[in-house]
Amino acid sequence: MSEQPSPLAALFDLDGTLVDSMPSIAGAMKETLAEFGYLVSTDAIMPLIGAPMESVVTKLTGVAESTANQIYERYLTVYYDDMIQTTQPFASAEKLLERLHDAGIPLAVVTNKSEHGGKLMVKIQGWEKYFNVVVGRDSAARPKPWPDGVLHALGAFRVPPQRSAIVGDTEFDMQAGREALLHYRIGITGSRTVDELSKAGSTHIIDDLEAVGDILLTGQHEQGHNRVY
Repeated sequence: MSEQPSPLAALFDLDGTLVDSMPSIAGAMKETLAEFGYLVSTDAIMPLIGAPMESVVTKLTGVAESTANQIYERYLTVYYDDMIQTTQPFASAEKLLERLHDAGIPLAVVTNKSEHGGKLMVKIQGWEKYFNVVVGRDSAARPKPWPDGVLHALGAFRVPPQRSAIVGDTEFDMQAGREALLHYRIGITGSRTVDELSKAGSTHIIDDLEAVGDILLTGQHEQGHNRVY
């Protein structure tokens, strides 16, 4: 009898992937920057979300690291006190998570939020039953695009990269998955273009979360930068 393949693990980004949090994040950052005298539009902030927020501050303002950290600390208060509770999931997120959970696939969050922030978002959405592992920017040595958080999550599951997937909407997710040698690196269009996701190392590019289930559970789509409609 042939040996069964090891179980597949699926790692998910949160913001812009499972939850429609980009507007609230950008709104919190806009409000915070204004308090420090920087008038920046949400349109300028949105394309930068996904990176650690201190680096977003630096790109938008050019301030020194110490000031960027100060602005970031204030942003956390604005975001977590006023805005995170309003975050809505994407329409097909619950259906996808339920499908993968029922199939016995271990699921983890790997986010550039803090671990506390990631767990809070999971709690707000009522997804604790799906995610036993939540890896934040402070859970491992380095945040995405470095692979540390991805490898940290796989270590918790004891699943090899060759049987694992990452699902995200930015180049930071794809780069982290590529550096960790994950077999599936599924990019979702929206905040980034097909070209940006492809250049960052995606193996699949999709328009809707429901396609993730088809890729992971049915093997319907082979690797090779396939566009799934």
